Amino acid sequence: MRTALRKSVRDISRGRARTLMVVLAIAIGLASFQAVLSTHAILRREITTGYLATNPPSAVIGTGVVDEELLTAIRARADIADADARGVLTGQIRTRSGASRPFRFFVIRDFTRLRIASVTPEGGEWPPKTGAVLIERDAFQVAGAGLGETISITTAAGHQRTLRVSGGVHDPGQAQARMEHLVYGYITAGTATMLGASSPFDRLYLLASSNRSDHAHVAQVAADVKAWVETNGHAVRWMDVPRPGTHPHADIMEVLLLSISAFGLLAVALAGVIAMNLLLSMMAAERRQIGVMKAIGGSRGQIARVYLAEAALLGITATAIGVPAGIAAGRVLSRYFGVLLNFDITSVAVPPWVYLLVVVVGILVPLAAAVYPIAKGTTVSAREAITTLDADPATFGGRRFDRMLCAISVAGRPWLFGVRNLARRRGRTITTLTVFALAGTFFILAMNARASMMATAERLAAKGTDYAFAVSVLDSHMLMIYAFLLIVAALIACVGGLGLATATSLNVLDRRRELGVLRAIGASPAAIARVVVIESIGIATLSWALAVLAASAMTALMGYAVGTMPVFRGQFAVRWPLSGPAGWLTIAIVLAVLASLVPALMASRRSIPEALAYE
Repeated sequence: MRTALRKSVRDISRGRARTLMVVLAIAIGLASFQAVLSTHAILRREITTGYLATNPPSAVIGTGVVDEELLTAIRARADIADADARGVLTGQIRTRSGASRPFRFFVIRDFTRLRIASVTPEGGEWPPKTGAVLIERDAFQVAGAGLGETISITTAAGHQRTLRVSGGVHDPGQAQARMEHLVYGYITAGTATMLGASSPFDRLYLLASSNRSDHAHVAQVAADVKAWVETNGHAVRWMDVPRPGTHPHADIMEVLLLSISAFGLLAVALAGVIAMNLLLSMMAAERRQIGVMKAIGGSRGQIARVYLAEAALLGITATAIGVPAGIAAGRVLSRYFGVLLNFDITSVAVPPWVYLLVVVVGILVPLAAAVYPIAKGTTVSAREAITTLDADPATFGGRRFDRMLCAISVAGRPWLFGVRNLARRRGRTITTLTVFALAGTFFILAMNARASMMATAERLAAKGTDYAFAVSVLDSHMLMIYAFLLIVAALIACVGGLGLATATSLNVLDRRRELGVLRAIGASPAAIARVVVIESIGIATLSWALAVLAASAMTALMGYAVGTMPVFRGQFAVRWPLSGPAGWLTIAIVLAVLASLVPALMASRRSIPEALAYE
């Protein structure tokens, strides 16, 4: 093993606790980055595969009556590969609890031969008999009914009937029923006639014969069919040409997952800053060693390679931990979103580019973090490095802000000592404050957004069922946003907790002699430990105050942006519940205490001679 690599390994193993915390911080960021990238790749593939398996229509044309003669003529066209007729009935379902939910029943020509927009039976009767309905599996909860039960419905035309729920189906081609608060059902033409439909089939489902992924081509084919239908005496009410091969909620899913991926990358970057703090402290402590290496002929490049090797070892170790954790988390997240978005995950295979990107990021981030510490540490001359009495002299007391802190005397000495220490390593403190404040901002914002939406629903309930129902639908869609904010908050909080533990450990190391002096003049081990814990709690409290301010501003912006939506008509109620700030303050203090336990124990158990002899 080369000397430089041997020194790198020894330097890392000498501060095992600090190194482990930095490695874990990077690994958590990498795991989250890998998990979300994997989930994005899996869901994008699976949702497309599941949707295309239904043979979705290239276009849908709404007309008056679609009979067999019209259907046969359209199927004979060269630009049409296949065509089918459907009907749609809408109205309200009365649930067992007495609530009213909208329904959309699709009238199927032949359940035994679904040509376009197929559905898959999932228990119960198939096909349904007259007077029965099949419910989409995601809509059972909305309908408030189970297999074999009867439901009371009122159609849009005012016809009231009862139907038996005879089975369930899965329809990947529909938006999620729980999000839309809509009951999807599937009935025969006989049932549609029983419900008052004058014409069971009033929609043409078309499948283009070529270039189905070309939206412009499909639109032209649909326009030609529309013109032909009108020429042959059939009125056309509307025409819809969906984006080829795209699920109704694919865009929402992609934006959400890409946003989480961005914050996963942010977590990796924040972990890189923590690694930079570690390397800065390490190189400051080894200033004399650097001077000796220069004195015996070591070049700046050779010394830089030693510490770059240490950074690379941090990255490799973190990658080895983060990638397997990310694979497992990605599978869990994929299945969660699969249930949420109502489609099946048939494979959790991840494309190779995901692994390659994560490995590259995992190694490059610590290397990038090492650039500044190495540039700073290797510029010092051999004489300056060797003759320096203190590895990293404290500068506290010379600034105006420092003197202001010294003037505070209303608290006990451990509190004052801990708070004043925050100003000694400003860069380290600011980094930790920023990470904790970011986590708190997202947590409090999620609580505020949820409370605001619920308050708005209550306010609009008095204005009519339609308004309250619309808000409930929006709240269901925002469930992913709430989950996103909380996931990001948890992710950054984990990185922040490890960063605080690392910073506290480095602060204790920097003040090793100072703490030894305190022990020598009578401070008890418990008092020393209390100072270290108070310092961490001080950072947590300051970050909490910053998070409250930032979340309040973002909540106000959210209220302004969402309040302009037509559904709210200026009635959006912004709320700042105490549960957000109180909850985050509790979480931040608990994390601060946990992060400071190991450094506090190390500081309190170190003997006085050992502490005073430290250089």
